[in-house]
Amino acid sequence: MKRIVPVLLLALALAGCANLPNPFASFSNPLTTPTLAAVESTYGAALSVAVGYRDACAARTIPVSCRTVVPIVQAYGKRAQGAIVAARGFVKNNPKLDATSLLIAAQTAVTDFKDVQNKLGVK
Repeated sequence: MKRIVPVLLLALALAGCANLPNPFASFSNPLTTPTLAAVESTYGAALSVAVGYRDACAARTIPVSCRTVVPIVQAYGKRAQGAIVAARGFVKNNPKLDATSLLIAAQTAVTDFKDVQNKLGVK
């Protein structure tokens, strides 16, 4: 008899919860695809600058020292692209979860990508 009472109480508690509205039903991801699109467009602009610099380096229209700059810039570009892919996948697959940390990581990676270009003179 002692084992039946807790089971009955649990069943009653769960039955009462079944009629309550879902507290998470109205919660949505505050970082949506438009927010992610802004990060992606910033990355696209920085990437086009990096590609132009790389092409100018390959054509030897800029000083040869560019050969040491290009691999560094490419590494930062790949890091930014990876962060964007991760954030995009998270937002798409988890519309009810907060993707703030992933989007901040993507924004930071894009900022680093742009900063390293500026520091290394990529224009």
